[in-house]
Amino acid sequence: MAVQDQQQWLLSRYLKDPNHAHRNAVVAANLPLVWKVARRESERSGHSFEDLAQEGARGLIKAVERFDPSLGNTLSTAAVPWIRGAMRHYLRDRCRVFSGARSVIELLQRGAALQRRRGQQGLSPMNDSALARALGCSQQRWQEAQALQTCLRVASLDHPGGGSDPETPLVEQLSDQQAPGQYGWLERCELRRQLWRGLKTLQASQRRLVLARVLQQRTWQDLGAMAGISARAAQRRYQQACGIVRQQLVGAS
Repeated sequence: MAVQDQQQWLLSRYLKDPNHAHRNAVVAANLPLVWKVARRESERSGHSFEDLAQEGARGLIKAVERFDPSLGNTLSTAAVPWIRGAMRHYLRDRCRVFSGARSVIELLQRGAALQRRRGQQGLSPMNDSALARALGCSQQRWQEAQALQTCLRVASLDHPGGGSDPETPLVEQLSDQQAPGQYGWLERCELRRQLWRGLKTLQASQRRLVLARVLQQRTWQDLGAMAGISARAAQRRYQQACGIVRQQLVGAS
């Protein structure tokens, strides 16, 4: 019996009689798919193939248990997002999205502690300018740290963004990919991780512009004033930066 035929037979048997033994047989038959994804993720991230394969196997188990043939997908098609999602969730918990994030977090912690002490003393909170001076950094650096703090909250990419359609989340503005059906939420998680990689390819000024527009909801006039350009020029730069990130997403798909 050919490998593909055997996999299909095992899957059919599991769907008719979904017990643990039949499920494990399906998982074992599809482990080469986990290894294939794990090799790619290991090359991309530099992390251990064995650790990634172990996490991917957990994702495969969930995919098998939730597989619904009525959606029109094969098991391999439906399982890849689960496998990759499990691996990248593992990596996300162990890696910072942006290099240099530790210094940013320390700056934010110092700022939060200072504001907390003022509150305990009955004083009003400092504005950005005064707080930056007290922390010994520029106001621009402090605002960028705040933007990065928001950026590190992955869920915020589902909030409405700027650009031509302010009601559409950035994660959807930057990609034409669709994720219908039962596995859509996992596809969106994967897309968000690809988006972070795309943001890292931007120049610092471009990334600052995108973060300020999308996460801080700054107006074009504000963005132009920050960069010393007109509001229209700021909008054009934002659109160019989004185009760069979109190309990264297309290349990763």
